[in-house]
This record gives sequence, C-alpha cells and structure tokens, in this order.
Amino acid sequence: MKKLSIFLVAFGIFLSQTVLCFAEEFANPPIIDGAGYLTEEEFSELSAQLEELRQKYQFDVAVVTETQMSGNRVKETADDIFDYNGYGAGENDDGILLYICKDSREYWFTTHAAGMVAFNEYGIEYLKSMVQPELANDRYADAIYYYIETADELLKRAENGDPYSKEDYESGYVMLVILVALILPLLIAWIVTAIRAASMKTAVRNDYAANYMQQQTPNLNASRDTFLYSTITKTAKPKNHSSTTSSGHRSSSGRTHGGGGGSF
Repeated sequence: MKKLSIFLVAFGIFLSQTVLCFAEEFANPPIIDGAGYLTEEEFSELSAQLEELRQKYQFDVAVVTETQMSGNRVKETADDIFDYNGYGAGENDDGILLYICKDSREYWFTTHAAGMVAFNEYGIEYLKSMVQPELANDRYADAIYYYIETADELLKRAENGDPYSKEDYESGYVMLVILVALILPLLIAWIVTAIRAASMKTAVRNDYAANYMQQQTPNLNASRDTFLYSTITKTAKPKNHSSTTSSGHRSSSGRTHGGGGGSF
C-alpha cells in the first residue's frame, strides 16, 4: 500500500511537470486596463477567463485600454502595441488584441498570423456586432465578456477547420432581420391595443336615472370635425458610429495584420 502511495505521488508530480512543459508562457498579462474601466473584481474574473482561453488554444487573446491614445490612429496604435510589446503565441506570434481608447472612444481588434484565419473579415464583423453595442453603452466589462465568448466560438471553429464564413455572417444577419420583422409589429400592436383599452375604461356607475335624461333640446347650429385618431411616423436619427474592417495590412514593423474596429 505504501509503495502504491509513493507511485501515485510520483506520477502526479510527473503529470504536473508535463502539463507545465506544454503550457504556453505569455509575455504580457491578458488585460492591461490603463483607462481604469474595470473594478478589481471584474479585472480578476475576466483576466482568469482570458488566461483559460489562451491556454485552451495556445493562442494569445488580450485586451489593452488607454485613456489617451499612445499612437496617432487607432489601427496603427493597436498594431504597434501588439508588435512591439511581445504579444502573440508560438513561433508565429498567433493572436488577437482588443484595443480601446477612452478619450477618442475608439476601438480596434488587431490580428496576426493564425489570428487572421480564425478572425477573418467575417469573423471580425461578427465580433464587432457583439462588442460594439456594449462599448457604446459604457458597459466595458460586458464588452470584454462578449469578446471572450465570441473569441472562444471562433477559435473552436478554426481549430475544427471551419472558420467563420460569409455564409455564416449573412445567414445570421438574415435571421436577425426576420426575427425583428416578426416580433416588432406584434409588440407594437400589443402596446397600442393596451393603451387604447386603458383609455376606454372611463365609465362610472350611476344609480340615478335622471342623469341619463336630456334636459333640453340640443342646439345643432354649430358643427365641427373631430379626428379620433392620428398617425405619426418617426425616423430614428442614425448614431455617429464609424466602423472599419481590414482584411490585411502592413504595420510599422513590416508585419501583416488583419482586424477591424471603429468608434463608439
């Protein structure tokens, strides 16, 4: 029994050392929150989720936020942070980095090497659709959470040899339009019906018949037109959110990047 216990302990040590040997060591923490968007609890939880994602795919997935942009333009800034600060996993520096600038309210996903396959132009559009609405509403922890969830989905597809495609993006968009077209009219009709029903409940019980009798002959000398209903058409003012996607470009270091982003 003693020999068995010694064997199990030794095997456990060997297994842990083997796992460590195959685990990727990343040069940077998963999140650098220079803009101070996250609480301590949010930072800790999201960092743990990103680190788990990194080890799962041996692929760098990171976030950097700044109050003031350290470069001239958002795309070049994101690329330079990735290139000159040691981001990326493996010999090809595979990875994706989400950069957010607080002052200019701009963001950019920069991708490199295998990241350009997993997060191709359609994958980037999908990623933007999940993250940008949260950024626009100043829900930064939620934006990073959706970034992690969507990155996991896209990395898994790429690992299985089925990267996100144009057909996936267009079918998802069509389904969204169909759902809105079906649900929105029903919701509007229900609201209008409820409002009208509420406005019609004006009857009050009266026990005196005299109140229902005409006291005098009505005077018909005057006439007027009364419109019971009117229709008002409103058009939403478009929000000033720019959006850009890059299928491939050279950074200042000479390396090729993909990605996309915009303002929020």
